[in-house]
Amino acid sequence: MELKGQVEDIIYVNDSNSYTVCTLLLENEMVTCTGYLPFVNPGDVILAQGSFIKHNTYGEQFKIDTFEKQMPNTIHEIEKYLGSGIIKGVGPATSRKIIDKFGEDTIYVLQYEPYKLSQIKGITSEKAGQIGNEFNEVWELWKIVMFLNQYGIGTTNANRVYKELGLNAIDKIKDNPYILLKFLYGVEFKNVDKMALSMGMEQDSPHRIASGIKYAMSMTAKNGNTCVEKEKLITYVSNILNVDKMVIENELTALCYAKELYLENGLVFLRDYYVAEDTVAKKMLLLANTKTKPNINLDNKITDLEKELGIILSKDQKKAVKAAFKSRLLIITGGPRYGKNNDY
Repeated sequence: MELKGQVEDIIYVNDSNSYTVCTLLLENEMVTCTGYLPFVNPGDVILAQGSFIKHNTYGEQFKIDTFEKQMPNTIHEIEKYLGSGIIKGVGPATSRKIIDKFGEDTIYVLQYEPYKLSQIKGITSEKAGQIGNEFNEVWELWKIVMFLNQYGIGTTNANRVYKELGLNAIDKIKDNPYILLKFLYGVEFKNVDKMALSMGMEQDSPHRIASGIKYAMSMTAKNGNTCVEKEKLITYVSNILNVDKMVIENELTALCYAKELYLENGLVFLRDYYVAEDTVAKKMLLLANTKTKPNINLDNKITDLEKELGIILSKDQKKAVKAAFKSRLLIITGGPRYGKNNDY
């Protein structure tokens, strides 16, 4: 069953999953609706698909399965939408002025000619531009929500997508869906990959191969490794993308040429990890080559400290202390709970 109406009031909303209870004003009646309705506000016009159910406590309700927002088109709908506060700087009074001035052309003016709003007393040219930008931003955000939702990508990501990609976000995503992986957290590669393939992305597209390689490298980093053997990386990516190894090797070469990845001694690094490790190695070499000459008798000092602290150091522990005084750099290795007192 299908209902079309304007959201009159939001009775309840769960911020974590967008489950909402609202009232929907139809032509001649008010209906209580329930469902998962992200980014729905009073004044929104929605076309909802679902069915009526009987709640034991609250009576008859319309359970929404799917829905979409529609642009308000009647004078009443437009005035209610603008006056709801969804557009910053526009309340009921300003909404009434805009409607009185532009009537059924209001939506067109807001979308394409917002400068005309300055013809209304109390709206400056600057404010007119802000109102137009806000109107288009709210609508663009909603289009992103619906676009992501059809591919199973959480609607909570819509704000970040809009912030990163702007008004042409959907076109940019269609061109290369894998750009979502650069700034969305908690979005799985396999979901974006499925999305890309459903849009017609070729199996061996450079965008897909490059993203698969970077995904594999990010998984390596999560497992505590700063690099991975080239051949192991190529085999892994070939398996998850189901493409020929030569295609992956060619793209890997291109990524290294662009300095997004680094290949050294058969090991592949993400750029940031390579730069960090290279910097640390150079600093360590500099420190290691800087000798120190302690001007104290270490054996006597260790004996004095043992008495002062009430401890007795083992032979290896004393060697470690002395080694620390002989060089600006001392690296102590070993697994957890092994004391780090034998390897140095």
